[in-house]
Amino acid sequence: MNIQKQRGAVLLVCLIMLLVLTVLGVTSMAGSTLQERMAGGARDYNVAFQAAEASLRVGEAYVRQQVEASADPTLLFQARTDCPAVTAAQWSAPAELHSKPKQPICRVSNFYGNSGGATSFVCETDGSIAENRAFDCLSRTYLFNVEATGYGSGDVEVHLRSTVAIAIRSQN
Repeated sequence: MNIQKQRGAVLLVCLIMLLVLTVLGVTSMAGSTLQERMAGGARDYNVAFQAAEASLRVGEAYVRQQVEASADPTLLFQARTDCPAVTAAQWSAPAELHSKPKQPICRVSNFYGNSGGATSFVCETDGSIAENRAFDCLSRTYLFNVEATGYGSGDVEVHLRSTVAIAIRSQN
């Protein structure tokens, strides 16, 4: 038996293989962690978007209800007005979230409220404006802005805005 000729080549090869496997393992763990964070961010964004969308729908329904009950819709929402709170039946955060997001909110304003103009509606006519006669509106379309904010379980916020147009036939 020639013991002196063995110089540890197997030990060196095993150590290099172990180092390669360790580097591969650490790299795959880092990639998995990054993918998990990206998936969590996408989930938080989706939760915030759904909350904002639900709040936007509540605000739009609120505008329609107020216009139907109003004698003069031009006077509605001259100042920004908070919408009714979104109920749990309209939107609730998913149960599996570790931290619950804030309740979504929305605000309503008259479309022309910030312009300082006196016009608060769009008028549709039949195109025939006679001389010495003020044109008659077939319908008045009142415009209102609804802005909603939804929150995710992290620090994610989603802001949505829609313009609600409600046409009211003239009684001429």
